[in-house]
Amino acid sequence: MADSAQTFHAGEHYSNQDATVQYPTYNISRPPSQVLDIELGPCCRSAKWCSDGEAILTGNEDRFLDVYSVDEQSDSPDDNQSPSLSKRSFRQGSPIYETAWYPYATPRNPSTYCFLASLRDTPIRLVDATDGRLRASYKIVDHRERFVAPHSIAFNLTAQKFYCGFLDAIEVFDLSVPGEGTRLHTIPSKKSRDGLRGIISSLVFCPDHSGLFAAGTFSSSIGMLSEDTGGQILMYLDDVKGPVSQLLFHPTNPRLLFARFRHEQSLYVWDVRNTSQCYSSLKGPITSSQPSNQRRYFDIDSSGRWLVDGDQDGNINIYKVDTLQSENKSVLSFRAHEDAISTAVFRPTKAMVLSVSGSRRFDVEKTGNSPEASGDDGGNIIEISDDEEEDGATDSDSDSGVDRRAPRTVGARSKVTIGDSRMKLWQLSME
Repeated sequence: MADSAQTFHAGEHYSNQDATVQYPTYNISRPPSQVLDIELGPCCRSAKWCSDGEAILTGNEDRFLDVYSVDEQSDSPDDNQSPSLSKRSFRQGSPIYETAWYPYATPRNPSTYCFLASLRDTPIRLVDATDGRLRASYKIVDHRERFVAPHSIAFNLTAQKFYCGFLDAIEVFDLSVPGEGTRLHTIPSKKSRDGLRGIISSLVFCPDHSGLFAAGTFSSSIGMLSEDTGGQILMYLDDVKGPVSQLLFHPTNPRLLFARFRHEQSLYVWDVRNTSQCYSSLKGPITSSQPSNQRRYFDIDSSGRWLVDGDQDGNINIYKVDTLQSENKSVLSFRAHEDAISTAVFRPTKAMVLSVSGSRRFDVEKTGNSPEASGDDGGNIIEISDDEEEDGATDSDSDSGVDRRAPRTVGARSKVTIGDSRMKLWQLSME
């Protein structure tokens, strides 16, 4: 762990970062063409591109971290062949909560090719994306001297520090100094009703280099903070629709903050200069599926013109967000999957969209041994596996003294099935 911290210096820039930025050109006039389709098997929680779009990181519910490398020779604009991916899988010892690429990660520079992973009841891991070895670890310890895994991770814009959100607090780490970090409490005291109470579910930094960042919670609150003022809440956003799943600033208009909530099909936008009301909303086609607690990730392209999002019916919706009305409809919508889309993200360097689908479905059957059927206190003992726990319930169970690993006695059998768990790549370039 010690030698890993000396491998590279946080915030160091390399020659490939100094190149002139050229934004991809997207063709939104017609549905895109599918160039890749991979069956994943386990339910994938999220998929993320590295900075140059040459690798994909996925966190799965079977406790595997998968890194897919894109074959650039077959994935060039002048080649009609479909791109090919090579996969490396790294088995983890606990369920995966969150992952985050190092902001300058690229396979072309092994020293920067790494990512952070949050695993339940373990320190945060800095993992080498080439071979999966541990480079460094960063620990969050609660008042009971137990390791706490954050539900959200975000690097600041210099990539020298990263911020981790968990119950009622944010931990700040210096990437080059493994070990313990600095804790920013988001509530004045346990009994206080002020501050950001609950699990910090999403963190995002404003791209204007002001040090401003937003934090959202599963307790339906969003606050604005600054690197200079620590845990002091500068302002709160009103009219929050529910538990926060994702926050994202507009890349070229830093005053606009986009938010996704649990149980909500639409996306909502705030102007941070006036936080008293919601500024705009993005509404896709009406879906037939019931809202769920599943996290679904959206993305905005680097030019700030387009936003891509997936819904629970398997549709991908693209919105025009360089100019916003009070209510905005999708400019392109097409059927991409047969199940809920958990991730829809643009490829940073090419006119492509990556989408991932899959969800857990529970079939519950009453049994003759249930209390309702037999009239006694008996029941079936069902082992609830670590992988099947909800994101928002893990830390709350921990603080209430509930043993998450203990068997639970219930009067029904629960069979878990995984829907259409697939990863697809779509081409939106001008042809």
